[in-house]
Amino acid sequence: MKVAIVLNRQAGSLVDRPIEGAEAAIRNAFQRHGATVDLHTVDGAQCTDTIRQVLDSDADTVVVGGGDGTLHSAVKLALPTGKTLGVLPLGTLNLLARDLRIPLELGDAAEALAAGRVRVIDIAEVNGEPYTNSSVLGFYPQVVQERERQRKQHRLLKWPGAAVAMAKTLYRLPLLDVRLDWGEGLRRMRTPILVVSNNVYDEGFGLVLSRQALDAGKLGVYVARERNAFAMLRLMGRLITGSWKQDEGLETYAVTSLTVHSRRHHLKMVNDGEVRKLHAPLHYRILPGALKVLAPG
Repeated sequence: MKVAIVLNRQAGSLVDRPIEGAEAAIRNAFQRHGATVDLHTVDGAQCTDTIRQVLDSDADTVVVGGGDGTLHSAVKLALPTGKTLGVLPLGTLNLLARDLRIPLELGDAAEALAAGRVRVIDIAEVNGEPYTNSSVLGFYPQVVQERERQRKQHRLLKWPGAAVAMAKTLYRLPLLDVRLDWGEGLRRMRTPILVVSNNVYDEGFGLVLSRQALDAGKLGVYVARERNAFAMLRLMGRLITGSWKQDEGLETYAVTSLTVHSRRHHLKMVNDGEVRKLHAPLHYRILPGALKVLAPG
């Protein structure tokens, strides 16, 4: 088996460690399991072109290591090829890697993937744009944009910047006025947040939600009914304690497709951590078994 590996040298987990050591650990793990390895370590701006090149090569499997942007590019490019994609968790949250039960330590992750198996998972899509975890509309895109502004202007770290951004956005909480259609007629919603996940989230503790099933063929739709900052803070508190599904102000649905209508010509969202602006209406759908991935055996 030939494995092509693309590492984003600017990924957070690589910044404070010798790159040669990381490369050796990854290469050795795959070679121990009989793979021929073609490894590329590139700057973030070169990742997309490099991923495209290795997908066009004779490699059977392409493994990428980076953050949200690197993974998003890899998924989008890998889907039409039918090739297997491996994910090394080098970002901040590493949501897909967590749900695939890939260890978060780099050496352990490489070993788990090298000894792993191929499985198929669903991909969600909005207006032709694929994503692996979630698409979030409402106030959250402003939080992400404000967080990046805080980081650039005040050199705040990611989490302190996020806290400042969340406070500022909640203070002037914007509302999303949309009509939703999942096959049972239009339903008007005026909400601070709308989340459309690739498969439904499990019960759990903390702000990082997980999914037990990645191949159930469903979109999870989560809509906050209440329209004030206090309700959002209460919901975040219940996320931390694991009781968020019992929040009376949250509506949840499991559907195979969803159309979001709006009077606005474009809507902002955060897809797998990346802010996007797409033309309305938004057409969400689930693509069952669309992506082959490496997962621990």
